[in-house]
Amino acid sequence: MRDHSLAVDLGRMTEVDAATAVARAIQQTLACARVNFWNVSGTVGQRQMRRVTGYDGRAGRVLSEPLVLQETTGEFFKRLYDSGCYVCPDTASDPLLREIFRTYLQPTQGLTMIVAAFYVDERVWGMISCVHDAARRWTGAEITALRKCASELSRRRARMLDC
Repeated sequence: MRDHSLAVDLGRMTEVDAATAVARAIQQTLACARVNFWNVSGTVGQRQMRRVTGYDGRAGRVLSEPLVLQETTGEFFKRLYDSGCYVCPDTASDPLLREIFRTYLQPTQGLTMIVAAFYVDERVWGMISCVHDAARRWTGAEITALRKCASELSRRRARMLDC
């Protein structure tokens, strides 16, 4: 991830290209179906998740199509903000994901999920989601690895704002 950040800083890669490369690396390392990078914007209760890029390991392709998901109850973002990470072993039965399950996770066969937030000025600026299409238990090492990636993005955003 740091190599890609350096390539961005040197003008050798765009941020989206770097995020795509990192999404692919995360997907391969965690052996999950899909990894997406999301930007979060809007006011509480009306936030949107906008996909920046992603990688689908099952199809072997970059996910560059625009996708916007609307906040529903706000509880998902509250939990994500409070803990920095949200782990869901069964997206179909999770009450916080009811709407997103119906509109996005079910049609794309997202059965289990880990989401880690990255921050700017103590607010969730974006997130990385890892989704799998079969039952699985996310390990502590997998959760920690995703949280480290999100933490690195938070540090990078903070450095960019300080310049």
